[in-house]
Amino acid sequence: MTYLIGLISVKLSCVYDLTASDSQCETPQSAICQTEFCHFKLPFHHFGGTTLAMKQILSIQSSVTLGFVGNSVAAPVLTAMGHHPLAVDTIALAAHPGYGTRSGGVLATEDFTKILQALAHFNALSGVDFVITGYLGTAGQAAPIKDTLNAWRRQVDNGIYVLDPVLGDADSLYVKPQIAATLQAELLPLADIITPNRFELGFLADCEIADLDAAIDAGQKLLTTHPKLGAVIATGISREADMAGGIGDLLIAENDAPLWLPASDDGPISPKNIPGGGDLLTAIMTGNLANGMDLVEAAGNASQMAHRIIANSTGTRDLALMEQLHLLDQKSPAS
Repeated sequence: MTYLIGLISVKLSCVYDLTASDSQCETPQSAICQTEFCHFKLPFHHFGGTTLAMKQILSIQSSVTLGFVGNSVAAPVLTAMGHHPLAVDTIALAAHPGYGTRSGGVLATEDFTKILQALAHFNALSGVDFVITGYLGTAGQAAPIKDTLNAWRRQVDNGIYVLDPVLGDADSLYVKPQIAATLQAELLPLADIITPNRFELGFLADCEIADLDAAIDAGQKLLTTHPKLGAVIATGISREADMAGGIGDLLIAENDAPLWLPASDDGPISPKNIPGGGDLLTAIMTGNLANGMDLVEAAGNASQMAHRIIANSTGTRDLALMEQLHLLDQKSPAS
């Protein structure tokens, strides 16, 4: 199977266009891919704006007091990237389940619905450029989300809906089957971009993901069966079944060759599995699109940046996010 390998630097000072005859870099083509300042840019420009103006991003996800998952990741990340997150929590907990105990609970469906309806009442949806949805606390939350998305679409023609289908990990669901079924039936058909992990990709496509080729097949199946869906960004994908080729992320977009985004160019690796890693990538990718990057650039930068933040996090319980937010500020020399 044919796919492209992209080593996309978080320092984006030069572009190599694979569709052009010559590089736009000053360095010769033979030297381009050896520098840390280059990235691949493919001809997929359906997503992303053209300016760096602040965007409003509605984020409907979980929230925790300790640690970083869901909106507790999205809000600081999007703010650091220069945007205005509008956070609606599906569930509020003291900490994510990795802490070993659950304290808190799901927002009542009636209250959750009223919050979303109030956004429409206050005419706030007309100013929203992107919508992210993540973890659902109950299957009943899908219907008001769907209503909100439809109301938003009627007001915003070019808005982008990013669905992070938070359903499970490893080889099993960690949400109730009814939540998974409802998300698949009600929200997946509305999504422009989805960001599943390996298990979630296989669940949505109804197939086993053993290696990169299987992941590509699954992503292309979803693009075929869901006409509105423009891209699948799958995380935690093994290049080979025995993991000999390493782990990385995979971009599958309509009308383009799949793009493999290795977590490291140093050979086989075993990345940390820290809660919130997928939420982090989704937030960075959405922020990148809001900052005007095309889809390939946005996904590649988000993949490398998320892996960098995860790698710099000590331990495996929480992301070291606040200490690294400066990396996401495009005006910061350190970024």
